[in-house]
Amino acid sequence: MITFSGLARTPPEPVLNADWELRPIDEPATASLQAARTYSVTPAGGGPTALLRVHRVPHHPLHACYPFGAHDLALGLDLSDPGAPGEALAPKLLRAFVSALFAADSECRRIVAAPDESDTATQVVLEAGGFLRVTEADLPDASVVLYAVEPPDIARISTALDDMPH
Repeated sequence: MITFSGLARTPPEPVLNADWELRPIDEPATASLQAARTYSVTPAGGGPTALLRVHRVPHHPLHACYPFGAHDLALGLDLSDPGAPGEALAPKLLRAFVSALFAADSECRRIVAAPDESDTATQVVLEAGGFLRVTEADLPDASVVLYAVEPPDIARISTALDDMPH
């Protein structure tokens, strides 16, 4: 049996630049929610609102999908509201939010997202926001597509066999 007691529990609190207004959404304090934070984000000066939920992967169903790190984060993006940012604004928001998460937790090596396999709109936004499609996965309640993004200093490391030290 795997226990996660020694792993980081609460996700970091990102700080966005002046282009965005980030507001935490208060949720009831329960053990399961201690490992997640939800934010409402709007462009500075007003505009469409996006809901973003951040979890630590060890405390999220995605922990069964890949060999995660203790500080990996799972990002949920809700674009279902008719007033949510569209395909032009949402990728800009994702890039800013991801950068802020990496800055808030220097030990985070990967942020993953897992939209439902039929949610092609979110998949398009994730790709435009810098996430790479990794694989499909089956969770207990849904079939999802796994996307991931890594900090630039890690993403630039070559994995080609010719570049590996021998």
